[in-house]
Amino acid sequence: KSSKREPAMERVRALSCWPEGEEVSVKAVGDVREELLLGEGRTNQNFIVDVGSSRSFVRIGGDLPFFGVSRSREQAASRAAHAAGVAPAVRHTELPDAMVVEFVDGRALTEADMHAAAAEGPSSALLQAVVGTVKRLHAAPVPEALEAFQSEVGSVGWGGPHLAKWLAYAEDSSYSRLPILEGLREFIARLEAAAGPMGPAKFCHFDLLADNLVMRRDGGILLVDFEYSAPGQPLMDLAVLAMGCSLDEKEERNLLSAYLGADACEADVYRFKAIRVLAALRETFWGVTAELSASSALSPEEARSYADMNFEKFTSLRKEFESLAAASA
Repeated sequence: KSSKREPAMERVRALSCWPEGEEVSVKAVGDVREELLLGEGRTNQNFIVDVGSSRSFVRIGGDLPFFGVSRSREQAASRAAHAAGVAPAVRHTELPDAMVVEFVDGRALTEADMHAAAAEGPSSALLQAVVGTVKRLHAAPVPEALEAFQSEVGSVGWGGPHLAKWLAYAEDSSYSRLPILEGLREFIARLEAAAGPMGPAKFCHFDLLADNLVMRRDGGILLVDFEYSAPGQPLMDLAVLAMGCSLDEKEERNLLSAYLGADACEADVYRFKAIRVLAALRETFWGVTAELSASSALSPEEARSYADMNFEKFTSLRKEFESLAAASA
């Protein structure tokens, strides 16, 4: 791993933003992850940089065409999110592959944090902080660069432009290791019918896994990692969070109620369960894309394992949804 990191570390040291004559100390996030309680990227290399008394977080990674990841779009989304007060400041960017952001004095949330907060109820301080930040993102204007990507991909449903792109790639590649493609388009149509009509597209994160939520020491929540940001439906962000953390039925309802600002009714819960299946499908196809393209930071074995893990979630959530749909028919 250290030999693979070295070119990226040299790239970090050579960035033009560091003051001349100052020592630039660079550490890979993987080496200090437990000490600083940070998440670790799957499609880029992340570093902590100390220069004098200033600490920064640096992401190194080029465009990933198979994933629909554009670093210029990610940078635009990161700047817009900071302007909305929900993300760290972007200090410096250098295309094609570098972004330097303010280091947040705090820690990444864990799935255990989300389980505890959601189990406590909609009024949980942490849950309120999380949904408050997410709602502020959704209320911010959609950056022009993200709207351009939406236009490029074309008409998409609840799953957003990346799922549409990844699914088409799997179909074009005649993917068959996992038994997922047969009848899938028809099932997606059923899920989207259950999710209901889409509202106006909002500024969405689309990758709200627990470790992309950072809790500051004052208890405030910031969002990081905007490489999959796109115009989308707000409840899809919430579904990615619920699915990624494997929230149980009560926890999921509490998260939804906190976001809605009122107790979720049965119709709300039914819609949300359909959207959560789409979230699991989206994460599965991220793994499939990693497996087929071999262009993520994961090894081939890790990519297959990631696809398998999320396919298992998708299968389980699909059964749960179909049982609920049959009961309500």
